[in-house]
Amino acid sequence: MILDVKNLHHSYGDIEALNNLNFSINNNSIISVLGPSGCGKTTLIRVIAGLEEIQKGEIFLDKNLVANNQFNTPPEKRPISYVFQDFALFPHMTVLENISFAAGSQQNKKQLINQVIKLAKVEDFLKKYPHSLSGGEQQRVALARSIAVQPKLLLLDEPFSDLDSNLKREIIDDTLHLINSLESSAILVTHNAEEAMFLSDTIIVMEKGAIIQIGSPKDIYFNPSNLYVASLFGETNIFETKIINNQCWTPLGFVKSNNLPDDKLVNVVVRPEAIKLNMEKSPLLSPYSGVVVDSKFLGNNTIVHMTVNDDQNSKYHIHSKVTGNFLPPPASSLSITLDQSQIFIFPR
Repeated sequence: MILDVKNLHHSYGDIEALNNLNFSINNNSIISVLGPSGCGKTTLIRVIAGLEEIQKGEIFLDKNLVANNQFNTPPEKRPISYVFQDFALFPHMTVLENISFAAGSQQNKKQLINQVIKLAKVEDFLKKYPHSLSGGEQQRVALARSIAVQPKLLLLDEPFSDLDSNLKREIIDDTLHLINSLESSAILVTHNAEEAMFLSDTIIVMEKGAIIQIGSPKDIYFNPSNLYVASLFGETNIFETKIINNQCWTPLGFVKSNNLPDDKLVNVVVRPEAIKLNMEKSPLLSPYSGVVVDSKFLGNNTIVHMTVNDDQNSKYHIHSKVTGNFLPPPASSLSITLDQSQIFIFPR
């Protein structure tokens, strides 16, 4: 186990940034801390790095106590490397000098630097200064410098937030291969659920300084603990309803209630991909249907905007996500069926 966090609290005046956090990280694993701005993600990794002192709790790194409310091991004495959101490269040093400085006086320094340069793919701009590099190039240099320290734990604070979408995919893929090649562990802070799912073995979901859920990407996606977690993975259709006879009504059909008591008020969350559409309308296929408002082709899938009516003729606007090129004309009526694995019920 490379990291063990116990009963961690941290405050800024009256604002509690971290509230009783408990988790651990195994060797050779990648963890994502997922949540919106202000939930405590960056504070958490700053505390782990030793850049902030904790008021309560304990932090163990490689089974050694490095922080509690009595003392704080300095950052430079922790087996950690930190990739800041703004990269924090030394502006007066070339790329090669930045990496060489990080490598310090380690044995086989030259061999180590050459290995890092190759892994991070920075060979083509070693003599350049940071100000002359693109965002993607700066990101690669920041990663190269961080791994030149040979850390046991790598901390990355929103490292892909300023990259354009095409470059981001390439850098994320390279980052994953780089971390895996190091045989060390990493913590990624992000507000992007897709990044967290792609890079991580485990996701820690945070809200308002607290851990809401910990699990594998598959567990978090298919078994979200509440409405907040379910909403992190993209747009959702939400219906306010109540339990009747162990099921709840939605304008898209009835949903089993997971043993909640009758008359319990709930939110039913239906992911767009749970709504299956068919041009053929038939009561045998489904008694539920909707009218197309618009369709947007997005390459791998299509978002279909629809309206559905309930028994009282109240109108609901819903979104369905369909794989491939499916562009039904506006005002056409489509049959609706539901994938129950993508539907969640949470008490209100």
